[in-house]
Amino acid sequence: MNPIRPVALVLLAAAAVSAGGKQDARNTYTPNTDTHFVLPAYGTLAEWQARKVALRQQILSAAGLLPIPPKTDMHPRVFGRLDREGYSIEKVYLETMPGYYMGGNLYRPRGAGGKHPAVLIAQGHWDYGRVENQQLNSPPTEGINLARQGYVAFAYDMAGYNDNIQTPHIFGGPKEQLWSFGPLGLQTWNSIRALDFVLSLADVDGARVGITGASGGGTQTFLLTAIDDRISFAAPVNMVSAIMQGGCPCENAPGLRLAGVYCELA
Repeated sequence: MNPIRPVALVLLAAAAVSAGGKQDARNTYTPNTDTHFVLPAYGTLAEWQARKVALRQQILSAAGLLPIPPKTDMHPRVFGRLDREGYSIEKVYLETMPGYYMGGNLYRPRGAGGKHPAVLIAQGHWDYGRVENQQLNSPPTEGINLARQGYVAFAYDMAGYNDNIQTPHIFGGPKEQLWSFGPLGLQTWNSIRALDFVLSLADVDGARVGITGASGGGTQTFLLTAIDDRISFAAPVNMVSAIMQGGCPCENAPGLRLAGVYCELA
């Protein structure tokens, strides 16, 4: 290591502190995923609506989705139907961008015609993703439960899980960050396309579509809700916090929380 380099850095830091008696704020405030943020107060609805627009732009920019990319044909495949008492399960795969595929399972009520409300089920960091089945989380049980209550439910993969393995779950470096391409942007885009798919179904009422998810799926839930007005109800689980802001690159991207905290986004 060049001994001159660290000395020069120290001198530069000292100069920044002493110049004009002011200190570079970057040396005094360095927020991270465990910083305790304070939720701002809004005096009027108009004030919040203006803030909402700014937060939406911030999310899209951090995710590398500003402007929104063109939506290409997803060539949806729905197959392998299983008929059960009161519900059915089908396999799905979608081409969310040219040459990139995402898998999922579609749960539908049986014996009831007409259009139904729908729920997207976003996945967290469970070992088996959308087919996890344990006490803390079971997307199949959730999908079946919703279908029996009259909902159409679509459980879709996180990047790097189950059938969505064209990229690992965690990928990227400084070059990808420079171009805002990483797990958070990819998953947010996949959520937008999952919503497009559900809204294309003949048995779905487009005015009654929601999303839910726990852990990393909770993050996906409130990010999609914040940027897409087609979501009419949402239930993020575990991730609405002013302290813990997520620990995976799929929940964090450069610039995501420069202008807000998770409680605001949710």
